[in-house]
Amino acid sequence: MAKKINDDLFEGSAMTFGEHLEELRSALFKSILWLAIGLAIGLLLANQAIHAIEKPVKDALVKYNQLRTLQRLKDQLKEQTGNETISQEKETELLQIAKANQWSPEILYVEPAEVKRISDLKDKPSPALNPEAMGQMDLDEMIKDLAIVPQTAPVAMVTWKKTEASLVALKVEEVFMIWLKAGLVCGAIIASPMIFWHIWQFVAAGLYPHEKKYIWIYLPFSLGLFFGGAALAYFYVFAPVLEFLFSFNLALGIDPDPRISEWMSFALLLPLGFGISFQLPLVMLLLNRIGMIEVKSYTEHWRIAILVICVLSALLTPADPLSMLLLAVPLSFLYFGGIGLCLWMPGRRAPLAPIRPS
Repeated sequence: MAKKINDDLFEGSAMTFGEHLEELRSALFKSILWLAIGLAIGLLLANQAIHAIEKPVKDALVKYNQLRTLQRLKDQLKEQTGNETISQEKETELLQIAKANQWSPEILYVEPAEVKRISDLKDKPSPALNPEAMGQMDLDEMIKDLAIVPQTAPVAMVTWKKTEASLVALKVEEVFMIWLKAGLVCGAIIASPMIFWHIWQFVAAGLYPHEKKYIWIYLPFSLGLFFGGAALAYFYVFAPVLEFLFSFNLALGIDPDPRISEWMSFALLLPLGFGISFQLPLVMLLLNRIGMIEVKSYTEHWRIAILVICVLSALLTPADPLSMLLLAVPLSFLYFGGIGLCLWMPGRRAPLAPIRPS
C-alpha cells in the first residue's frame, strides 16, 4: 500500500496563539523603535520638509500677487485717464519682468511740483547736514522750501516692489505642531524600510513559498505606482490646481490668505490619495487572480469603470473639476493597463472575451 505523501510545508512548525501574539508584539516593538529613530532624524529635516511643502502654494501666491497688482495698475490708470492705457504688448512685457525677478508692478502718484523742487534743491546744502546754516536759516524760509503744495494734477508713475508670499498661523502652538507633524512624516518615510521588513517577517512566516514569490514580484510594482502617483500630485497637480482656484480670488477681488495647518493637511492628503489610487492595476490583478472578477468583465464594463473612477476622483480631490480630471485621466489609463497586467502576469487567468460593439 502506497504511503501518503504529506505536502504540508508547515508540519512541525505550527505555533500556538500565544506564540503568534508574542511574535506580533516583538515585530510591533521593533517597528516602533525604528519609528522613534526615524522621528529623531526627521525632526532635524523638518524645516527643509516644511519649506518643500510650502513651495507650491508660495509660488502660486507670488504669481497671483503679480497678476493682482497688474490688474489694479490697469484699473488705476484707466480710472485716471478714462481709457485703457496698457497695451497687450506692454502687459506681456510687465509680466515677463515680474516673473523673472519676482517683482510686482505698482503705481505711485507723483506731484510734478515736488519733482521740480527736488531737482532745484540738488545743488543746495542740506540743512540737516549743516547745523550752522540751519540755525541761521529763517524758519519761514525753511518751511517754504520743504512744503509740498499741490499745484498740478499728480502724475502716475509705475514702480516695482518685491513680491512677498507667506502662510499664516492663527494659534501660538500651531507652527510647533506643524514642525512636529513634518518631522513625524519624514521619520516614518525614513524608517519605513525597516518597519516594513519587521512586519514582513511576521507575515511571511505563514505564507507558502509561491505566495512569497508573488509578494516579491508585486511589491516593487506597488511601491513604484505609489511614489509615481505622489510625485505626479506634487510636481504636476499642485500648480494648475492652485492657479485655477486662485483665479476665482482674482476675478472676485478677494485676496487669499492660506493657513499653514490647512495647507499642510492638503499637501499631505492629495499626494497620499494619488498614491493609493494608483494601486488600481494591482487591485484589478488581485481580484482576477482570486477568481472574483474575470478579464471579460473588465473589458465589457469599462464604461461603468470610468464612471466609478470619475466619482472616486471627485471624492479624493478638492472640490474643483481640474484636480478631479488630473486624477481621473491617469486612472483611466491605469485601468486599461490593469487589463493588460492581468493578461501578462503569470498565474491563473480567465479567458478574454472580445469587446462588444457599442
